[in-house]
Amino acid sequence: MEKTVRTGIVELADAGIEYFDQGQGEPVVMLPGGSLNVTYMQNLADALADAGYRVVRINPRRAGNSTGSAENVTLHTLADDVAGVVRALDLGPVHILGHAFGNRVARAFAADHPDLVRTVILLAAGGKIPPQPEAQQALRTIFDPNAGDAEYLDAMRYMVGDPADVETAWAALKPSRAPQAAPLQAGTARNTPLEDWWAPPGEAPYLVLQGTHDQAAPPENGELLKADLGDRATLIALEGAGHLMLVTRAQEVAESIVNFLKSLEVTK
Repeated sequence: MEKTVRTGIVELADAGIEYFDQGQGEPVVMLPGGSLNVTYMQNLADALADAGYRVVRINPRRAGNSTGSAENVTLHTLADDVAGVVRALDLGPVHILGHAFGNRVARAFAADHPDLVRTVILLAAGGKIPPQPEAQQALRTIFDPNAGDAEYLDAMRYMVGDPADVETAWAALKPSRAPQAAPLQAGTARNTPLEDWWAPPGEAPYLVLQGTHDQAAPPENGELLKADLGDRATLIALEGAGHLMLVTRAQEVAESIVNFLKSLEVTK
């Protein structure tokens, strides 16, 4: 069955933010990893839309057709961009989902705009425990606007749990590269204190999905976040999964998300 994806750009004060909108139901807003646009999130978006959700993927500044100033940009700025799209599309409170760098923006969004948040869903959530050295170098490559295809493909070895998934990951991420966004995003990480976004206050439930073989966002980060959020957080460890779980294990990730959201409906 053909899937209709509605696209557009929301014009904000100093940015134009591109979005992709599909499905019907409670809104799930998806934010991509660093130096990436949302193309690689398509399979997960399709699975959630098929499960009965309206899925809106948002390209951050300088990814895809999104534009915006880089001057004095913090995670709060990127969170405000997301809020601008949520309000422009009249989505109301949303399930905010962030992968990798996007989970930092998702948490800043939850901290700054609690009225717009139903739940927070984090995939490969890092922040406190640094990547393994080899994965750190791989991330530098991914964020390097001058990196070539061969270097990027080599970096994929540290982004997957199973080496056999390297080609699959590369096929998904190659059309998703947004190296022009990398300097801006690296700046936001430096410009925003950890305590601003790590474990936002409030009542929103969290789902934290961590791959047990994630070298870029070691799973200990999820355990620390669970400890800080307490009963608000559901932590799921995906055995053998790596940093790009939503590419290599899209169906399993989708099922975990849907089960989490359905369980909340039962407890209402």
